[in-house]
This record gives sequence, C-alpha cells and structure tokens, in this order.
Amino acid sequence: MQELKPLYSKIHMFTKKNFLGLLWLFPVLTWGQHIGLINQINPYDSVSEYLDIPIYPKISYNPTREKTNRILPLVDLAVNPLPPIEAKGRFGVLYDISKNHFFARIGGFIGASTTPNNLREPYLILANKNQGIAHIDPMMRIGVNANRLVSIQAGFDRNFYGDGFRSLLLSDAGSPYPFTSLRFNAGPLTYQFMGMYLSSTNYQKKYSINHFLNWKPTKNLQGYLFETVLFNSNDTINYRGFDPNYLNPFVVIRPTEYASGSGDNVLLGGGFSVKYKKSKFYGQFIIDDLLISALFNKQKYWGNKFGGQLGWKYYGKFHEGVLHLRLEANAIRPYTYTHIGDQLNFSHNGQVLAHPNGANFWELFFRGDYLKRSWIILTELAVGEKGLGLSYGGDINSPYTLRPSDFSIYTLQGLTTSQFNARIQIAYQLNCLYKLQLFTELLSTYFINNSSQKLMICPFIGIKTNVWNDYRF
Repeated sequence: MQELKPLYSKIHMFTKKNFLGLLWLFPVLTWGQHIGLINQINPYDSVSEYLDIPIYPKISYNPTREKTNRILPLVDLAVNPLPPIEAKGRFGVLYDISKNHFFARIGGFIGASTTPNNLREPYLILANKNQGIAHIDPMMRIGVNANRLVSIQAGFDRNFYGDGFRSLLLSDAGSPYPFTSLRFNAGPLTYQFMGMYLSSTNYQKKYSINHFLNWKPTKNLQGYLFETVLFNSNDTINYRGFDPNYLNPFVVIRPTEYASGSGDNVLLGGGFSVKYKKSKFYGQFIIDDLLISALFNKQKYWGNKFGGQLGWKYYGKFHEGVLHLRLEANAIRPYTYTHIGDQLNFSHNGQVLAHPNGANFWELFFRGDYLKRSWIILTELAVGEKGLGLSYGGDINSPYTLRPSDFSIYTLQGLTTSQFNARIQIAYQLNCLYKLQLFTELLSTYFINNSSQKLMICPFIGIKTNVWNDYRF
C-alpha cells in the first residue's frame, strides 16, 4: 500500500485538474454512489437491511465521512477447458474517491472473448474478427450530495430499479450509457428525475426521461411509481426538435406527451416490497399500452402490452455463514417495449433496457448464495418458455407493425420454446480488499421446441473481481 500512495496522489491531482473536462465529456448529472457498494455481494441488490430504496446504485449522505481513495484492480478471466474451448478475458482498473459531499468513480474493462454466448456480459463491441469479439466496458460516476434533500451526479454507467434479480423498469443487463439524474428526499418520499442518452442499432440517437417516486410509510413497507418517455432529437413526423417540456422534472409525462401530439413511446410502471423478519416480498408491473375494454372482453388485443413480477428473498445466518435465497417469477406479454422500430423502443445498442428476455415469455428464477469465511457457493436455476419469431412480439427490436393480427394475441405465440438453465459455482476469496476470487463453475443450458432441441454443459475455471452483476442467462 505504501508503494501505491504516490499513484493515489497523482490520480487525485489529475481528477481535480480535469473535473470540468470530465463533465464536458459526460454532460450528465445523476446520483452519487457510496464506496461501500464494493463490499456487497451484488452491488444492485437490496437484500441487505441498510438499503432503503429500490434505486441503485445506492446513495449515501454523510458529510462527516473521512476522505477515501481506493484503486481497485479489475480482473475477469474465464476458460472452458473442454473443446470447443471458449474464453473471456477482461482487465481494467476502478478508481474511487470520496470526500465530504463529493464522490467519483472512474474506470472500466477492456478485453476480448471467443464468443459471448455462454460467457455473457454487456459491453460495447469494438471489433469482430474470426469469431473473436473485442470490447470495452467503461464506468464513470461523479456526484455531489449537496445536502440530505438533494443529490446530483454525472456518469456513464448502468442503473437498476427494483428489488429483484431482474427489473421490468430499468436493468443493468445491457451496455452502459450517458445519463443525468437529480434526486429529492423528503421524509418517507424519494423522487428521482433521470435522463438517458441512448443509441439505436443504426446509430440514430434517442433520449429517455424517467421519473421515479418512492414512498416508504413504515420501516417494512414501501411502494413506488415509474414513468418514462423515449423520443428522438428530431421527430420527422411532426418536424420538431428536442422537446423541452420533458425537462421539467415535476410534470407527468403522459399528459405532456399527449398535449404535444407526438408519437413518443411512454411506459408506466411501479412496484412494492414488504419486509417480514429476515424475508422480503416484492413485485413490479410494467404497462406499455393498455385498452381496458379489450382486456375486460378477453379479446387478447395486441395493444395490451404489460408484464409483472413477484418475488421473495431471504437474508440470514446459517451454520456460522451467511445465506441468501431468492425465488422470482416474471412474465411479459408480446410487443411490450416495442415500437415502429428501435428508434423509439425501450433499448440501447440493440439491447433491452429491462428484462434481457424482452417480451412474450414467462420465467421462474431461483438463486442461492452461501458465504462462509472465504468460501462462496452459488446456485442458479431458471425455467421458462418464450415465443420466438420476428413477427410475434418477443424480439423488441422487431417492429410491432409486423404482427399477424390485432386480436387473438397471446403470450408464447410463435415458436414456443421451453428453456432450462442451471449454474453452480464455487469460489474462494483470495483478497478481501480487492474482492478477488478464484472460481470454478458448471453451466448447463437446455431448450426444446417443435423444430429442434439443444443441450449444452460447459465447465469454467477462472479468476474475477467480484464487484458487478454476473449474468449467465
């Protein structure tokens, strides 16, 4: 650590001198993130008692906190030793600085993999040659906790809304993006305004404005509401530029969008959570469009686009160790998150911003983590079904104008495919300060439909820095 002090000092001076330049490179304001996230198993999980609101990364205000600097080496190396050999290698660094009201996190990965299929990670693709994929995964957050009532931040990263392993509102399963956020805290109420700068698959830029209102009337009960609008900077239908009405953080988006006569994409949602002893029960819902009359008449109208989530998780002690358990169910109707094209759908760089399965599916997910001393045992199981086919509403990048009809639209339409995924991982913590783990893993994937079936069983060995969400399916 003595050898690193000169490096700490140099990076600290660089951060101070280039603070305004960094704000120019990332002209976005969003929430401050507490350095203590590094000490969590899952930095976006609310299973721990001290995480009060379902907006992550978590915000902490402590003006008396001592100045903190940390350089965290990032390693993510995994190899399948059996032919055909698959491998992924990512290396980087993460620099954290926290002093009084100011917080900054700057860093990221750069690496390559032979295939992203089984070693799935969200990233920005740089090249694709001979089936090898090079990628970069940047992370940046610069925040100011002005006081207990207001916080702002600048960043290029991911965000997550909710208490689940998945989120139907906003997830961290995709690639990072620039965003801006402003949060207000007033007793049991927390309100967040966030803007995101996104890209479609043809590199056309689009914007998303999110409103998130969380209410926590008691220690064990909370509920929240969510709304978002996606719009282009240049609407060729109405020939309007950037709509400044959306920049008012205190307007309701749907009436504003309706008054402007635009064809922007608006989604509404919300959720709840109830704590009972060492357990938490939670849920979410998302509504893209809804025609009440068709819903009550059971007409299965294509425009009734919505989804739901129910879950339970447990956190407690077990045989001198720590036990995490989670059981979660998700289901989303066809064409949810879609639009005429990906210029206005709920995606970034072709990746859905919510549940990675998109729409037209159901899923039941289980995860268990057991930590004892330096050992960690992880088990994940996921079963479900999804309707495949470009015109059947499962691929959110496919235009909803390709739908086969307006009525008799049902979940799992198209090529119904059953899926089963399992993962067992045993890890040993090599270094608590740098969260470095040596692990071995067995991944199994099986799917079957009317035209084909496939079973894959892949062992992996590797080493990683355990500070991010690790999605395999």
